[in-house]
Amino acid sequence: MYICGYIKVKPEHPVPILPNNMRKLTALFATLILLAGYGGSPAGTRKLVLVSTNDIHSHIDNFPALVTLLNGYRSAEGVEVLYLDAGDRWTGSPYVDMAPEQYKPVVDLLNAAGLDIATFGNHEWDNGNNLLAKRTAEAAFVNILTNADVEGTALDFVPPYHIAEAGGLKLGFTGMVTTAVDGHPDGKLANFGGIRFHDPLETAERYAPLSDSVDLYILISHLGFTEDSILAVARPELDIIIGGHSHTLLPEGREIGGTLVTQTGKNLQYAGVTEITHRGGRVLGIDNRMVLLDTVAHDPAVAAMVAEIKNEPGLLEVVGTATGDMDKLALMNLFSDAMRDAVGADISFHNMGGMRIDRLDAGPITKAEVYAAEPFGNTIVTHYMTLAEVGELLLNKFNSKGKESHTLDLYPSGIEYTIVTDDEGNATDIFFESTVEAPSGRRFRVALSDYVDSVYKHAYTGEGTDSGIRIAFAAEKYINRISPVAPDTCMRVIIR
Repeated sequence: MYICGYIKVKPEHPVPILPNNMRKLTALFATLILLAGYGGSPAGTRKLVLVSTNDIHSHIDNFPALVTLLNGYRSAEGVEVLYLDAGDRWTGSPYVDMAPEQYKPVVDLLNAAGLDIATFGNHEWDNGNNLLAKRTAEAAFVNILTNADVEGTALDFVPPYHIAEAGGLKLGFTGMVTTAVDGHPDGKLANFGGIRFHDPLETAERYAPLSDSVDLYILISHLGFTEDSILAVARPELDIIIGGHSHTLLPEGREIGGTLVTQTGKNLQYAGVTEITHRGGRVLGIDNRMVLLDTVAHDPAVAAMVAEIKNEPGLLEVVGTATGDMDKLALMNLFSDAMRDAVGADISFHNMGGMRIDRLDAGPITKAEVYAAEPFGNTIVTHYMTLAEVGELLLNKFNSKGKESHTLDLYPSGIEYTIVTDDEGNATDIFFESTVEAPSGRRFRVALSDYVDSVYKHAYTGEGTDSGIRIAFAAEKYINRISPVAPDTCMRVIIR
């Protein structure tokens, strides 16, 4: 007999929220009572399995394991399976992001895996609305986007919700993407092609009646764990949230306000498995767990697809060597130095979100590793700014809202700085090293990525002179010129 993690029923049969140490025991007794009502026999009990991923970010090596996992459930007797994805399927590996047909390899792999329903993450728009629409049209799966008005845009064929029947249950799905940056997803405003995005809480309220016509109401969310938690409390009609965006790993899901909130981390390291037992349209129990895909055998056919995608000799070219292991600090320093060098700037800043790998091992550095570190294709722009204007940029970003606020985000080259914070953690002042002090009014040539220039708030937002030089290309050339590279782990910023 299946033992569920907890019981979730419709509001007309409320179940009190219990402490964690009581929940599974209570769920077991509740399941036994429900089965007793059908003559004490589990006959007729069915299982629906939701396999979920989020924030794959072009990491394709574990797709063969994912397909093995999916096929195992699909071949099990009495089990129905739906595969769901919560967005950010690309941007993170040059084998996908620099493919001849950009991003198509991951769409082909998802089609092969039999993805059923997905929503978009902010990175789906990294190369604009038109390319996203083209890749979406090639998908064999349903894409939904609830908190946006896509009418009259390239994505006007994307529906706001989806109803599916699986294993005798009627399921309602909505899908939402973060609107954390001035009312739109993280990214350059121009990339969104005129789409108007709406507040997730207001959207959830507007679509709440959908829950009345289904047995299970599921939100596929690219909002982040904090926002998902708020929605779970505010919208009790939600049964399950399949989450993404914050790269949070929830090993057994999290029950919040009676809603199961799940998320699998990032880079296809894990797949989420949510098992739903039901009988006659009544949900008996829901259990969630993570499966470490490194422990799962590889499907040979999909492994061959991955090998073919990665058969790009040019990306395996060695561009330099590292004398020691490089952690994220060393990588941030290296890339900010490369930006400053490429355009002859006095000062440069590389943002933490623009660095997509956590380390490089000592030894040869390949072109693939450099372009995986900065997969966005961001270019270097320059401004002439006073130190006061530079300080404004840094303080504005530190005090901004979103997942990168109130933390170190902009790593410098050519300058060091100290941010002073108050008791609530807000930045109140900034000091630069005395060696960069200049006569009043003097402006420094400052290098930023075109993303930082267009999204971060400063005196000249969006007005930088674009060099046309990709940051990854600048890093490749810089590494080649200074190789062997000695890791620089000097902290150039202090927060106190």
